[in-house]
Formats: sequence, C-alpha cells, structure tokens
Amino acid sequence: MAQPAEAPATPGASASEGKVLAPSPLALEKEVRDAGLTAGLAGLVPTRTFATDVDDKDRVALRTGVVLSYTVLAGRVSPKPLFLDQLRSIRVGMTTLGTGKGLLATIDTFIQNIQNDTASREDFLQELDAVASSMIVEEGWGAGDRTGPLLQAGAWLAGPNLVAAAIVAADSPAAAEKLLRKAYVAEYFLGYLEGEGASKAGPTTSTVVETLRTLQSVANKPTLAVTDAQAVVAATETLLGTL
Repeated sequence: MAQPAEAPATPGASASEGKVLAPSPLALEKEVRDAGLTAGLAGLVPTRTFATDVDDKDRVALRTGVVLSYTVLAGRVSPKPLFLDQLRSIRVGMTTLGTGKGLLATIDTFIQNIQNDTASREDFLQELDAVASSMIVEEGWGAGDRTGPLLQAGAWLAGPNLVAAAIVAADSPAAAEKLLRKAYVAEYFLGYLEGEGASKAGPTTSTVVETLRTLQSVANKPTLAVTDAQAVVAATETLLGTL
C-alpha cells in the first residue's frame, strides 16, 4: 500500500495485471489535508487494541490491517508505549498469518529502534507505510495463508472510517466529494471476495462485503453530502465493532 491506487481496467483486477491498492495511510493523510481538512486524521485515531493471535485468520488479517493503518496515521503523536504495543500487535498478526522470517525481522528491527530511540519516527513511518506493498495481494502473507488481500482491506477500511469522521466533524460536503469517491477500491476487494476468494472466506468476510458494498454505493452517488459521510462512519464502525 505504498502508492496511491490507480483505477483498475476491470473491477477486481489482479496484482499481476497491475497492483490495485488503496492509498497508503500516509498518502491518505495527504489527500485529507489537500481537501482542506487541515486537522488531519491523527487526532481521530482511536487507541483500539485487537488480539492478533486468534484462530480466525480472516479476522487476524483484518485486525492487523486496521492496526497497521492506525499506527501509521497516529505514529507522529502516539505515546511511545502505545506505539510499541501497536507494533507488537502487527508483529503477532503477521506471525499468525505465517509471514516469512525476513519481514518479521524487519518488524523486529522497527521495534528495537523505537525502544532504543535510534530511529527517526518520520523515517520509520515511511518504512512501515510500505510494509503492506511487499507482496502480491492475492497470495497471502506466508505459506498456507489463504486470507489474500484481507490485511490490505482492513488497512483501507480503517481509512474511510477516519476520513468520513473528519468530514462530518468539519461539516464539509466539498471534502466528501473529494475523498469518498473511491468505488474502484471497494470494487477491487469485492471482486476478490466474491470471486476467487469466496471459496476461502471465513464468517467474518460477509460483514466486510456488506461494508464494501455500502462504500461502493456511496462513492457512485451523483452528488455527495455530509450525510453520506455519516453513512460511511456507521457502516465502517459496524465492521470495526465486529472485529
């Protein structure tokens, strides 16, 4: 997720046809500020924590993605203990999904550098922001991982939740028009979850699909208002509450 997404030629185009990903958390933060929401997203990030070592790997992938997004978006201002807890949660989630030793070692280095104050937070956040772009999204995070792009889906869905909350707080229909029109991203994840991923999906996936359909529907409306941002907040909060 290190680069802003480009609209796919067809919904659900695979990474082998051209990587189709949501904007990274840092790119999303820039979009928000460029749209006039100068307060940004960091102040809206909750101090939510999730267990990332449960049996349901779909849920693990989604939770890990959400924590990844939160960690990057609030990383400049997070207290060090919270920042470290979030990094460890990402590490546990990646381990649960069977991530290879190379990426785990990178995360271990992140944790050690933050513990020892031997790395710039800004440089670190740039590196963490790029972690989710280190693999082809349909392939999972390690041998036997069948979750496909659910980690990226979790990271992306955390973003619209915060963006929509920022739009509501600013009462800005203009920002809604600029920031909520990403139907192609929802279509990408839906294309996977309702296509090749359908046979792999666990029970959590149905809630993800429902939320993605809501975001897709909002993005395709002729005009957008603050009430549409409220609908996005409600839909994404429902999903996050089930995790």
